[in-house]
Amino acid sequence: MFNFEEYMFFNPSPNFRELMILQLISQNEHISQEMLSKSVGIAPSMVNRYLKDFEDKDYILKIGENRRNMNYKITEEGKKRLQFLTVSFINEVSKIYSETKNSFKKVLDKIENMGYKNILLYGAGVVGGIVLKVLTGENINVIGFIDDSISKQGDKLHGISIYSPEEVKELKYDMIIIASFRHSERIFENAKKHKIKNIYIFNIDETGNVSLEKGE
Repeated sequence: MFNFEEYMFFNPSPNFRELMILQLISQNEHISQEMLSKSVGIAPSMVNRYLKDFEDKDYILKIGENRRNMNYKITEEGKKRLQFLTVSFINEVSKIYSETKNSFKKVLDKIENMGYKNILLYGAGVVGGIVLKVLTGENINVIGFIDDSISKQGDKLHGISIYSPEEVKELKYDMIIIASFRHSERIFENAKKHKIKNIYIFNIDETGNVSLEKGE
């Protein structure tokens, strides 16, 4: 189930809540209103309103005498509605991914044109996680993160190892991308102190497009 709590720019819409509730009922006819409330992140009274609306529209059947032993069975109409909402959701997410990918197009093209295969990302934070997903989505091999924070070194981010700057000389890589916007200058200066080579830095223009420039 898609968890919007992980995302800071998106709030669930009524259509998305409808999708979640129908999907949860289709997976478990014995699910309680309390569990629906917790899973969807809305008040039990609002869940009750959705269920009443679903019943009126013949999306579900309520089976049971009271809330304690109530079951919810999704109908054929409900399955059709769930299918429509799922396809619509996937379509919108695909559009968002496509637009995000276009913002990184210059970066991806540059990496491909240079023939670089093994990438290190300097900065194991939120931006680093985003860049990792974009690059691996294009089959670009990220072999690890570098981070100046001792508390992060030796750990992993999204299954990728985090190294200290001192360990870079032991790694075989083609390029290092500074995966930070706010602290890129500080990170670059620290990288130079450790004599780390072939470093690239992100730039973002006023339209939101991302480019990659060689650190000097």
